[in-house]
Amino acid sequence: MSEQEESLESFEIRSAAWYHKKLKYAEILFDVDADTHIATITLNRPEKMNAMNHLLRAELFHALKHADLNPDINVIIIKGAGRCFTAGYDLSGMGSEEPDLGNQYVDTSSVTHWARYVVQQWFTIWDLGKVVIGQLHGYALAGGSELASMCDLLVSTPDCQIGYPPMRSMGVDMLWFPWNLPMRKALELAVTGDNITGEEAYRLGMVNYCIDSEDIDEFTRVFAERIALMNWQLATQYKRATKKAYEIQGIRTALDQQAHYTYHRVAESDYGREMSERFGTIGLKDYFKLRDDPYRENKERMDKILSKQDR
Repeated sequence: MSEQEESLESFEIRSAAWYHKKLKYAEILFDVDADTHIATITLNRPEKMNAMNHLLRAELFHALKHADLNPDINVIIIKGAGRCFTAGYDLSGMGSEEPDLGNQYVDTSSVTHWARYVVQQWFTIWDLGKVVIGQLHGYALAGGSELASMCDLLVSTPDCQIGYPPMRSMGVDMLWFPWNLPMRKALELAVTGDNITGEEAYRLGMVNYCIDSEDIDEFTRVFAERIALMNWQLATQYKRATKKAYEIQGIRTALDQQAHYTYHRVAESDYGREMSERFGTIGLKDYFKLRDDPYRENKERMDKILSKQDR
């Protein structure tokens, strides 16, 4: 027997039935209320501001598909434990191997794999039969804003910070702004890496409701109960019809092309290469200070002028 033959493993089929199984999760909490037909998924790394490592994302998508296959569940809520919804991807180290949740794009440039990979994953929520409500508080940043943008409905606290600061130096995985915000505000966020508050997101139509933090749990639950009054077999038809309208407008094509192009071009820039080198040689706090301090100082000057305006 050759060395190659000795290293071969038996082929094991993992069928769709795997998603019917209840699993013991480590990074999320999963709860089902049979009376109201609502499943709640809680991102549960509060000590890390629910930063999304590979294991958390794998558990999240298993729980989403598990809930989607349950005929007694009409609505899914995604929320975060502790201080925030999620501060984004875990940049301190992703730990285990990437979960096999779809195409693992071959990337000859060694740049665009991640962006295309995660964009495809977030479309899992888009394609679910069940309505998904995102409950935002604290921060929904970078990858967290990607997750929020792909939820079907959103409820936010007024002071929640929603945005994509890493695009100031690293690029952006998923340029969701044009599909959730008016054109000029979308471009402003794109060329500044600024955040908007939950209150402004509500005013601009990105979120459905803006609710104070002490009431958001109760309100999101009551809102979910209202959505769940409609059986999922009806609601899924309306969800898919609505989503199809945006697909005809080009949302899938635009986000996939943007993931392939923008990330690659940012990495090719002199500044992008310089910041990439800095990221690998200095601590995260120093890196964020280097990246964000000029924007923070400029924002203070803008706010000072805006505070004098009578609108």
